[in-house]
Amino acid sequence: WLQTLDFVAFDTETTGLWAPANRIVEVGAVKFRLGQPRIEQFQALVNPERKIPAETIRIHGITDSMVRQSETIEPVIARFLEFCGTDSVLIAHNAMFDIGFVGCEADRVGIELPENLILDTVDICRKYRPGLDSYSLLALVREFKIDRSQNHRAADDAAQVWKLFEHLSQDFPFLDGEGEFRKLFTSYRFSQWQGEEVRLPDQFEEISRAIEQELPLEIMYASNGRPPQKRIIRPRRVHSLRAQYYIAAFCEQVEEERTFRLDRISSFRVMK
Repeated sequence: WLQTLDFVAFDTETTGLWAPANRIVEVGAVKFRLGQPRIEQFQALVNPERKIPAETIRIHGITDSMVRQSETIEPVIARFLEFCGTDSVLIAHNAMFDIGFVGCEADRVGIELPENLILDTVDICRKYRPGLDSYSLLALVREFKIDRSQNHRAADDAAQVWKLFEHLSQDFPFLDGEGEFRKLFTSYRFSQWQGEEVRLPDQFEEISRAIEQELPLEIMYASNGRPPQKRIIRPRRVHSLRAQYYIAAFCEQVEEERTFRLDRISSFRVMK
């Protein structure tokens, strides 16, 4: 029965680590069936509509010039979900990271996500290969002699996830249905992404009103240790992380969406 399932190993490259404050710059995926050589591949660069930080360029090598002429996220996510289909089982390494980014980006553009089961190769490796020093993707593909290096590009990492899952599947017991499958694996869904919007405390009611009524907001904002500067922003969403509030907004100064920490806004007023 397991050999009849379509699996999709997927990976994302991004502008940073936290989905509500960052964007996807590349999506890669491999569709396969266990024990069969035929695969289908998906790869797309994404224009994040903002500059890619130098520290993330050093990781994945994707530069502003590489994505400048690429599609924005809405058509890419639509094609990625069409590629996956609704009956496939998705697989990612540290799955909640990729679930968070796909979920957050889909929410931004109003795309409804399917309820595919999603497996995490970290969970599977911990179950079938306990006691390893590291469960990073690079450490695992080296441990099992799948590959010697990792270049942090989405399609290549997705291929490594596919090969890692194929390798681990040799230890899976015989399964004859979805009930046994669900018992064997910890599974996730896109609906579990951890970036839900929140409401600001009452003293910031005017900022909440600006979001609800799509009004511009003048703020005094201090960033990177510099003195507060005046910014005109159009706030869109509020998220929280570790008790800190973040406002995602279009910044008129740089003409891009940026994220502003609430505790760094020293004053604000709604512009009518």
